[in-house]
Formats: sequence, C-alpha cells, structure tokens
Amino acid sequence: MTFNFKRLRLGLALVASLFSLFLFTQKTSAQNLDAQPILPGIYTSSAQHPRVFITPAELRDMVKRINTTGSFSSQIFSKLANQVKVHLAAKTDWSAVYCGCDLEVYLHAFSYEPLIGYAGEIRTIDQLRAAMNIKPEMLPPNGAAIVASRLALYAALIKNGAHTKPDFPSPDQAAALAKRILLAWAERGFRDQEGTYLKRAEQFCDDHNHFVLLKQSAAGLQVARGIIYSVHAQDLLQSLGVFSAADVTVLNAFHAAMFNLIREASNFAFTLPEVANRSDRTCERFSNHFGAHLLGLLSIARFFDDGRKFNAVLYGNDRSIPVSLPWVTYFDHAIYGENDTPIACYKNPGPDSLTNHPSFQTSIVAPGEIEDRYRNANPSQGFGYTLGVLAGLFNTAELMRNAGFDAFAYRGTHRQSIEMAAQYYACYGKYVGFKKTVTADNARACPDYQQYIGQIVNGLETDIVMGAYYFPNNATINELEAAAKAGAGANLFDPLRFGRWRD
Repeated sequence: MTFNFKRLRLGLALVASLFSLFLFTQKTSAQNLDAQPILPGIYTSSAQHPRVFITPAELRDMVKRINTTGSFSSQIFSKLANQVKVHLAAKTDWSAVYCGCDLEVYLHAFSYEPLIGYAGEIRTIDQLRAAMNIKPEMLPPNGAAIVASRLALYAALIKNGAHTKPDFPSPDQAAALAKRILLAWAERGFRDQEGTYLKRAEQFCDDHNHFVLLKQSAAGLQVARGIIYSVHAQDLLQSLGVFSAADVTVLNAFHAAMFNLIREASNFAFTLPEVANRSDRTCERFSNHFGAHLLGLLSIARFFDDGRKFNAVLYGNDRSIPVSLPWVTYFDHAIYGENDTPIACYKNPGPDSLTNHPSFQTSIVAPGEIEDRYRNANPSQGFGYTLGVLAGLFNTAELMRNAGFDAFAYRGTHRQSIEMAAQYYACYGKYVGFKKTVTADNARACPDYQQYIGQIVNGLETDIVMGAYYFPNNATINELEAAAKAGAGANLFDPLRFGRWRD
C-alpha cells in the first residue's frame, strides 16, 4: 500500500484552516452584532419562485415597461432577444461540463464569458475543448451559467407577457436550452475523481495540476461568480414549471453542495496565513473576492428560502454555520465612510499612482470610496475593480430587499452607504467623463482624486443607471443618467441587472 503524501498534506492544511477558523469565529461571532449596525428589516419567507434577484411583481413591472412603445426597456429587451438568438444558433456544446481540479476551466466554462484574464487564468478554446472532451467541430461553452440565466430571463419575460417581434427567438427554445445547461452541470460537473461534488478549496489546481495556494484562495470567487447566475436561472425556470420533481432534486443537490463549497473556500481563504497574518494583505479581506463569496452564499440561501443560513451569512452569529467574514463586517470595510482611514495594504514603492504598480494607496480616503481601489497594475483596474464591487453591492442589496432587508438604507459604523459610494464615483463621470482618463487637472473637484490619476473611468455607466433607479432623489447621480444609458452597452442586459433602470 502506497502512502499518499498529497492527501496527508491536504488533510493537515484542512485541519489547520478549520482550527484557525474556530479561533476566529470564537473571537468575533459574539462581537459582530455589537460592532456593526443591524440591517433594517427581518427575513421574510416566500413560497413562490422567483424570489432571489427578482420577484413576480418585479417581473410584471418589467413587462409593463417593455410593452411601452419606444421605452428604454423595449430597446434593451430587443437587444436581449438578439443575444438569445446568438446563443441558440451557436455551434457550442452546451451539454459539455468539466470535472477536475483546474480552477480556471470552471471560471471560463461556467462562471465568466470572456477568455481574457490574468496570465494564469487564461484558457484557450483548444484547452477548454480538451478539458471538456468536446469534438473539434464544436465550441466549448463560455460562461454557461450566465447564458442559462440570460435564456431563462428572456423566457420568463415573454411568459409573463412581454411583447415579441416576428424575428424573436422562441421562449420555449430558450427555456429548454437553459434547462439543458443547468442539468448538465448539476448532474456531471464540479466532481472529483471519485465522482462526488468538490468540497474544499484545496481540491483546486492550476493548468499544470499543481495544488497551489494562489488557486485555492481564489476558489470561492471563481465558483461564486457563476453560481449567482445558475441560481437565478433555476429560480426563473422553476417559476415557469419546466422542471420535473426529479430535475429539481438534482439541481437542489447541486446548489446545496455549492453553498458548502463556497462557504468552506471563503473560510479557508480568510484563515490562510498568507492573508490572515500579513498586514500588507489586510486589504484583500474586503475586496471583490469576499463580496462575491457573500453574494453567492446569500443567493443560494434565499433560493432555498433558508432564513437561518441567510442570517448566518449576514451576521456571522450562528456557530453551526460558521462564516469567517459576514456581510455586515465586510460592508463596514468595503466602503469607506466619514472620518475613515485607509486599511493597511501593500506598501507604495513610489510617490504617486503613476509610478506605483501593481497597487497604490493614498494616505487618505474620501467618504464613499470602495476599499478595492488599491489595484493599479494597469489603467483599467482602479475603476474596474471598485465599480465592479459597487455593482455587486447593488445586486446584493436587491437580493436582500426581496428577502426583507433594506440594504439600500443601511449605514455602516462610519455612515457609509451604497448611495454614498455611487455619489462619490459619479463625480468622475461628471468632471472626467465616462471611459476618459483621470488627470490632475480634470478631477480636482473629486475628493482624493490623486488615488486615480492615470486610471480610466470604465464601468461607471451601469452603476449610474442603477444608482438613478434606486436613488431617484439623488441629483448628483441623476444628472448623469442619460449619458450613462447611452454608454452602458451590453452591461445593461446582464441578467441580474436587467430592468434596474428608469424609463
């Protein structure tokens, strides 16, 4: 019998991480409710689907706006129909799934549509085709969960009365393909060599089959990125009655397993010595990574209408469901508030944003700044990451609202709020301009503009459109709404954001 040192190493790492998590939760779980304000509201159960990112009433409201001739909603719905048409006609093997340890195959095949990314994340079409055993004449899926969500949303809108045109795809075809994608991944994807669902961050590797901490610490992020869409798709399709009881059992088992995986991976990443014990990486705790973890966990808990798990993720006060970084704690650091100071991060090797790469932080922060601002490897990151976090907070707040909590009215310990963040970044839309580069001259009206000199104001349009929808009385945001709608492009028919605009 051969002794398996790899399994021993993984087992010891798991024990160490669980012990660190135990110490952390013992120290913080009792403090979370005292340290952070309580969210307005209380968990509200719902027996009907959809109930996660959208409700039946919201669907009907979207349909009403879509059916208004010449409305903005009708224009975007036509674009959604065109995208659905592309998916239905594509020579893509939508039944293909991946089982194995290569994290980035999951990222691109399931969670994220573009093939771009950091050097270690990129997987070519040929690599994906080989990993998923796809025939040469067929294409591998990219962002299968997002595609399923988009198809399901399209079908749900039409089934709820949205007017179509003669060249629009069939909603039944869209629903059927979405169902096919979801069941394929639920029945055969995310498995280990024994055929069981992946359970731990340590089971993920790079493209050379190396089990490295860099991949394991990103497991929760890459999986949660897609799970929010597969949850949305199942939620919508279940409202249309397209699943059998057996289908629902399979899909529920999949999403229950993914809740456990994301929670374990999030706890694992938070307790890693490389993160927990290094002051120069403190900022990583409150970045987009953990925002994605929390959104994924909350979406699954809400899908199952599980108030106990939902509250455990919000507050971290349930020792039977330990969550290393609950949402109220994350929020209190993800957005800077009044009289706040920067969280310790990587040291600046140079004097300003133009000479500091891949990260940079000014010594001050302005109320409303997103903590993820420190990313400075290239001109697109400073705003790309911060505004991506803000968009995620909009999605999370919508989900919470459907569950009975008012995150839009929530204020952290330093009075920070989602509206404060949207208003802060609106300054750059006004004085610098969408997709324009920040300079020392054009951004002087914006507090702490020195943080962003040399950065491109990218991704702001969608946040402004959603900000105007959720905060209609905020003049600073609303004055940019028309220009933001014109420049937002395809981001507006992201399935989770669809309809979050004013007509």
